[in-house]
Amino acid sequence: MVGQDGGQSIDLGASTLFVFSDTLLTVRPRPAGPDAGFASLAVTSGEPCLFLANCAAVSDGKDIDSGLDQMRYLSGPDGFPTEILVPSAEERAANLRFWPGHGLVIDGTVYLYYVGVKIMDPADAWAFRPLGSGLAAFDPATGKAERIHREGDWCLWPSTADDLHFGVQVIRRGDEVYVFGSLRNGLDHHGIVGRVPVDRISDPEAYIYLPAEGTDWVREEKHARSLGPCASDYSVTYNRHLGAYLMCYVDGLTKQLMIRVADDPCGPYSAPHAVGRLPHHPSSELIFLGFQHPQFTRDGGQRLYVTYCQPSFAMPSVVELRLR
Repeated sequence: MVGQDGGQSIDLGASTLFVFSDTLLTVRPRPAGPDAGFASLAVTSGEPCLFLANCAAVSDGKDIDSGLDQMRYLSGPDGFPTEILVPSAEERAANLRFWPGHGLVIDGTVYLYYVGVKIMDPADAWAFRPLGSGLAAFDPATGKAERIHREGDWCLWPSTADDLHFGVQVIRRGDEVYVFGSLRNGLDHHGIVGRVPVDRISDPEAYIYLPAEGTDWVREEKHARSLGPCASDYSVTYNRHLGAYLMCYVDGLTKQLMIRVADDPCGPYSAPHAVGRLPHHPSSELIFLGFQHPQFTRDGGQRLYVTYCQPSFAMPSVVELRLR
């Protein structure tokens, strides 16, 4: 494994699903063993042989160390990790790539949100155009995903600003699901949140959004209230130590880990607080994709873990954050 982006985690109960975006491999698969359907990887010194737009792994680890150490990648018949969000032949010819966001498990199925992008220049890692967000029904046991379409279109939430990421964080409260997103205008990102009944999560028409004005939730995300500053991808979890919801993201240019808190998942959130500058390679111009992993928190939420990514196919990094 040379490096990969992403690293959101989804609690499956007895195990954890990790989802990744761009992944570069120089690997040789070991012979198939008792864990059929998973790749057990042995890194070699050969040439890069596989570049994936997305992949996933399952771990039975109960803490952050074993959780990351015991990841078993969902694989294809050849033993290599495989894409879980597979473009059609027409989409692949149009240079479309799909990057997973967050999701939750309902009756054994993971409803996984994702972002679709069009690659404008395959030789330039930053030459892509965001198209919007979709949703897939994913089986973590088999690695098979069925992307949900509306009138033949995978893009259920098209970008209405410079960029829309919908499904960057998902929280279930009773019979409702709260789905967070981000909108970008220029260099600035702000958060939004929608909600949907659990039993209608696959119906994009059932989503309503926290309103910019008034108290009645609205039907279009472009009329949603801003939750304030964030990054394109961020996480929101309930923290027992704080007794509040904790938003966490990375300021990519300053390389600071930022946090905000609120009594309710819909806010209002506090002003951003810079926790500290994250360790990074001297050549990294940006840091991005900062995610909490609440199933691995310790001491009642006082100690939590955040992963983040750097460009040029570094492996995701992890830091421990201790709250007062």
